[in-house]
Parts: sequence; structure tokens; C-alpha cells
Amino acid sequence: MPLTDRFIPLLNASGIDRGILDDRETAHIAADGQSLLSHRSIPGLSIKIDENPESTKVDIRIERDTHIVNPVHLCFALLHGIGSQNFSVHIVLEPGAKADFIAHGLFANAQVVKHTMQKLIEIGDGAQAHFTDSHIHGLSGGIEVNSTAQIKVGKHARYGSDFSLTSGRVGRLDLNESIQADDYAVVEIVSRVFGHDDDTIKINEEVSLNGLFSRSMIKSRVALEGEARADIVGITEGCAEGARGHMDCMEIIKDQAVGQSTPVVKVSHPLAKITHEAAIGTVDKKQMETLIAHGLSPEQATDMIVLGMLR
Repeated sequence: MPLTDRFIPLLNASGIDRGILDDRETAHIAADGQSLLSHRSIPGLSIKIDENPESTKVDIRIERDTHIVNPVHLCFALLHGIGSQNFSVHIVLEPGAKADFIAHGLFANAQVVKHTMQKLIEIGDGAQAHFTDSHIHGLSGGIEVNSTAQIKVGKHARYGSDFSLTSGRVGRLDLNESIQADDYAVVEIVSRVFGHDDDTIKINEEVSLNGLFSRSMIKSRVALEGEARADIVGITEGCAEGARGHMDCMEIIKDQAVGQSTPVVKVSHPLAKITHEAAIGTVDKKQMETLIAHGLSPEQATDMIVLGMLR
């Protein structure tokens, strides 16, 4: 079946401009399960793909001092309700390169689905990368997502990531990210997840500040309702002079949901400093009262507070 008949309606329903697949100045990959539907390299950015029925490998390399103007789109989907997808993605930004990546996890039709993603990202000295990973799920809760990432951030380089799963049922989420930061590197990672019914959420994010005056921020925002469960672990290690890291976790729970947050601080250099804060509980009473005073029902006020936090 042509790409337009299989994939474009799902892009449209997800609010994604189909033009990204036609734009000759925008690099992209589009895949349905293990089937590669479309891909495009552009000057300064090469994409190599090794397809096989069990696991597809993707290598993306951005040449030295190349600044990619348009975001690189990585569209991963399962158009049918039953199936699996297993991808391994290796991204290299040579020194001085700069690029933004937008990953679309399109699983709105999922009934019994498993999505596995393994990322290895190497950011050269002075390079910059930002990775946005947005998942759209259906309402069945029959999806399992396993995502791991290992990232190396070079001297004076920057890395940012933003993972969001706030549309549809989470199902089972296991998200692991490990980052090594060199001298003067800057790292900021954000995760935002909304769990419903019996969804299960596990997030483990770890930053090792190995370089002089490296900096990091780990921020997680999780909302839970029904009988959803979440276990959030943030780990930051300060290993060098001037290293500064902070972890900020907030969870809002409703009904019989259970949330757990575990900040882990490791400092192995006397001139490094790591801080953390965590908050778990119901919605803020003062915010609730203010919104109700403006005419909202308690349910509407709760939804507004939760959605505001997840933004």
C-alpha cells in the first residue's frame, strides 16, 4: 500500500504536518513496525539503514561544524493493533555540529504491541543536540514501551531531551537514560507522563558529571490516576571540580494511584555540588480553591492543574 494511504492519515490525526516527508530540506525516517516506509538524507547529514525482520539499525551522522536548520524527524509507528517494533539508533554529531531531533511514537491503534528503542548518541566537542520524543497511544493500555539511551556529551557541548507520553494509555513504560558529560558540558533532560487505570511507569535517568564545571538538570513531571503506578529514579554524580547538578521530581496522584520518587546523589569530588527536590501528593489545595472560585468544578480544576504541570 502506498505511503500516503498507510501513514499520512496517522500523521494528520496526530497533528503532525505531512509536509515533513516531502520537504527535500528536511531529513527524516518513517517506519511501520520493521518496515521502512521512507527516509531522506540531506547535505551534511547521512542516514544509513540496515533492515532485518527482528531489529532495524539506523546510523545518523552529522558532519563537523554542520548546523542542520530543520529538525530531523524520526517517525516510528505500528499501524496495526498487534505487533512489535525493535529499532537501534546510533547518532553521531561531529565537533561543532548542531541539530534538533523530533521523534514521533505513533501507536494510537495499539491493542497488543511492544515497542523497543535503543539509542546511542555521541555529541562531539562544542556540538549541540536536542531530542524531543513524543508518544501518542490509544486507549487499550495493551502497549509495552522499552526505551534505553546512552549519551556521551563532549567538551563544551550541550544535550537536551524531552520525553512526553500524555496522550492515551501509557500501558507499560520502562524508560532508561544514561549520560556522560565532559568538561563544561551542559545537560538538561525532561520527562512528562500521565498514567491512567493500571498503567505502570518506570523511569530511570542518570547523569555522570565527569568533566570540569559540567552542569545538569533532571526534571520529571508525572500524573497518576485510577490504579496507575510510577517509580521514578533520578541519579546525578558529581565527579569533577565545579560540577553542578540538580534533580526536580513532581508527581500528582489521584484515586488509588501510587507514586514513588528516589533521588540518588553521588559526589566524589569536594568541589562538586548536587541538589535535589521531590514532591508527591494530590493537587495543591490553594490552586484548587482559586480555580473553583472562578467557576470551575473540582474535577475541572483538578484536570487543569494536572495538564498545566504536564505542559
